[in-house]
Amino acid sequence: MAIEFHHWPSKTANILVYVTLLSGNLYSTFGGDPDTDSPYDSKHRSYITPASFTFYIWTLIHFLLGGMIVYQWFTDKVHQAVGWHFVAATVFNAFWLALWSSGHTFLALIALFFATAAVAFIYHRLKEQESADTLLDVFFLHLPFSLYHAWIFVLLIINAFAVFSPVHEDGPSVFQIVLAIVGLVFISSTVIGYIEYKQGDVAAALVLAWYLFGVFAQQDEVPAIHWTSLGLGIAVVAYTLKPLVFRLIGHNTGEAAPLLG
Repeated sequence: MAIEFHHWPSKTANILVYVTLLSGNLYSTFGGDPDTDSPYDSKHRSYITPASFTFYIWTLIHFLLGGMIVYQWFTDKVHQAVGWHFVAATVFNAFWLALWSSGHTFLALIALFFATAAVAFIYHRLKEQESADTLLDVFFLHLPFSLYHAWIFVLLIINAFAVFSPVHEDGPSVFQIVLAIVGLVFISSTVIGYIEYKQGDVAAALVLAWYLFGVFAQQDEVPAIHWTSLGLGIAVVAYTLKPLVFRLIGHNTGEAAPLLG
């Protein structure tokens, strides 16, 4: 493949904002003032905050986005799908990280809303206009934004709960428990959109399951939330893998083939 220098301003901008976001996440995780709040080990907790290991999904997202940064120089597909929206998403994401780390959770929520909107624009454009014709398209264009879209949606809900329903020293009220369960059900229900309406987006759906298992690991002091998140995580995995199971059954027996078209 030959290097494509078309649209080099946006490609160069993508590199700069990617390095900025990556550096910010690394600094937030491994460096800085110990009193500074990090998304990986946050003081801004709610009753749907997952275990800190859950946030390391950023590692995979950053790796795949790094691949996209390289891949964009060999195909115009990246620019056609992403354009300048990746710059906008990454800038707002960096604002969110800075605001969250400094304790401005409400302003962080606003910044994250705009970041989510930019990522959603890219995601829907990919699903509607850009087919994945090669493995490189799959791994370095479609997959990173599937993961990013699902994860930033989860972060938006986590941030909202951190603002409006934070952890209390004397434990959660009944209202907070009910609200947390409603939030978890809302997050898990989006798996229907990923599987039924977004071309069977298994990667995005499994991000939701990963998050729910993270809540199960973290919220062990609130049994209702603890076990609800486990049940919802299992349900999301089952729903996500259902087409694959039916496909295997159909391949072996011929009975499920009509159900899959």
